[in-house]
Amino acid sequence: MWYNYKVVKAMKKINFNKIFFGIMILLMIFFIGFLFYANIIPFKYMILLICLLILWTATLFFLLIFKTERNKNKKRKAIGYVVSSLLIILMVLVFYYLNITLGFFKWFGDNKYKEENYLVLVLEDSNFLSLDDLSNVGYTSNELSNIDQALSKLNDKTSVENIKYDDIIKMLTDLVDKKIDSVLIEESSMAIIYEEHEDYEGLFRTIDTIKIKTQIEINKETDVTKETFTIYISGIDSYGSIATVSRSDVNMVVTINPKTKQVLLVSIPRDYYVQLRGTTGYKDKLTHAGIYGVETSVGTLEDLLSTDINYYFRVNFTSLEKIVDALDGIDVYSKYSFTSSKASGGTYYFSQGYNHMNGNQALAFSRERKNLPSIAGGDRGRGENQQAVIDGIIRKAISPAIIYSYSKILNSLKDSFQTNMTDTDIQKLIKMQLTDMASWNITSYSLNGYDGYEPVYSSPNSKPYVMIPYEKTVIEAQGLIDKVIAGELLESSYEKEPSDINNPVYVEPEPEPEPEPEPEPDIPNIDESIPTITIEPSTITIFQGESYDVMTGVQAFDNEDGVLIPQVSILDTTILIVGQHTVVYTVTDTDGNRVTATRTIIVLENESIDPEDPVEPEEPTDQEDPVDQEQPDPPVEIETP
Repeated sequence: MWYNYKVVKAMKKINFNKIFFGIMILLMIFFIGFLFYANIIPFKYMILLICLLILWTATLFFLLIFKTERNKNKKRKAIGYVVSSLLIILMVLVFYYLNITLGFFKWFGDNKYKEENYLVLVLEDSNFLSLDDLSNVGYTSNELSNIDQALSKLNDKTSVENIKYDDIIKMLTDLVDKKIDSVLIEESSMAIIYEEHEDYEGLFRTIDTIKIKTQIEINKETDVTKETFTIYISGIDSYGSIATVSRSDVNMVVTINPKTKQVLLVSIPRDYYVQLRGTTGYKDKLTHAGIYGVETSVGTLEDLLSTDINYYFRVNFTSLEKIVDALDGIDVYSKYSFTSSKASGGTYYFSQGYNHMNGNQALAFSRERKNLPSIAGGDRGRGENQQAVIDGIIRKAISPAIIYSYSKILNSLKDSFQTNMTDTDIQKLIKMQLTDMASWNITSYSLNGYDGYEPVYSSPNSKPYVMIPYEKTVIEAQGLIDKVIAGELLESSYEKEPSDINNPVYVEPEPEPEPEPEPEPDIPNIDESIPTITIEPSTITIFQGESYDVMTGVQAFDNEDGVLIPQVSILDTTILIVGQHTVVYTVTDTDGNRVTATRTIIVLENESIDPEDPVEPEEPTDQEDPVDQEQPDPPVEIETP
């Protein structure tokens, strides 16, 4: 009993009010120090917060320490404890959110590397099961590839003869003909081959993969709160790891003036025919720059637009869905009503005007190209839709609604994109936005071009579809960038407060048609009444500027009525453009039977003449809607009965 008495007596001597008051002082000091360390809260808010905490400290001293009449003192103590408890809860919440934020920011810039996957391919029906079964491997090399590192790693695994090829198609042909055992080729490059040579599908299988990891070197940092800066946004055509090199289907250059709050989105079509940075010879599709790394894409666009690009963001299909879903959906403007296809990621009907989209719907909206109205311009229309999605993300990200899902957004974004922006850059931007809470003026512009089929750097022996730039649209984009840098405000492309928002409607995709049974092979019946045409030789080589007779070696006969005169669908007797050309010959007899034949004309460069530059098709005069321009008419075939 005497022990309990002493404990009670000692407890009575302890002043819990002073202890609690001291703990609160320490918590407030720690809290203020943590806010300064986080460096996100604007200075004016920090001063206001410190003043409020000092005022509350004085009030708490009056409530807990300052002695008055007994009854009133008890009431004040109760108020002090309750309000202090609420304040502690508030500080814990702020500490929790800021800690998540700082953890997210520290991740910025830590993933500045690229991964290349080099595949060791063999024929599907071969007996090769492992690297030890191989005696040789074929490979091709260019200025941008890391094939030498891949070969070194391969030779560390096994001893094989390395056979170098200048032509990737020749290499694959030798593999098909079993002249070599295997080939070593980067995965993204092989995807291009499959896209442009469908007959290769299913012929090969992978027996080993060699990963090459290299650092991305792009260092053009600036003060993002004082100087205009430019970001390259790359949307790669894949799911999974964001570091893996891949073709870039989305190519957007974003110029931001933090003083005027002007954002300019310049979209460049994926098939734009450009000179890749660091290469000579053939140009290539812009999308192919991505297979050599984001630094190649950045350098190529810097050359195209005559501007510096400070930062890059790389996202893939997974990233976009995560970002939009984390924001609880975004409101996106659609210039046209259309239904997306199954290949785009989902079949949805989007109404003209604003549509509230979730992640999957935003992805389908961004990827759709074929089902867009013809006036939208295919790839150019897709670029405009992608710009609209970016606008929706920006507006949602700076709205008060983001507070409710703040932690979910940050957790979902980690590992969803790749950037060279630092945590300091992001902290400065957030601090600036919290200081002025300004709205941003967003303007979009799309480069345009005309259709062509040209050899490309990544596959020089093929002539895939490319979009040849309209130089006036490139110059117009350069001018808009210069205006943003100079501090001019541009006309906004979107409503600041969208109204009449629609919800995309899911459309049940049409069932895949059942494949028709293959007809039994028939022995063709030779109809002797059908005219015949012969071309000898089938290929002619001339020098630039030379004339030649298009009818040399061309004969056409009607088996009943005698000799026919072929009609040439295209050709000038003088070819000025170096390259490969196709001449089409057509004849039609009196019964309406028709045959055609072609001849290849190869024009070599003649250094003794200075040919005129080819005339670029006339561009649209209305720069705001260049898709309405008239495309060059294709050659017209002339038939003579």
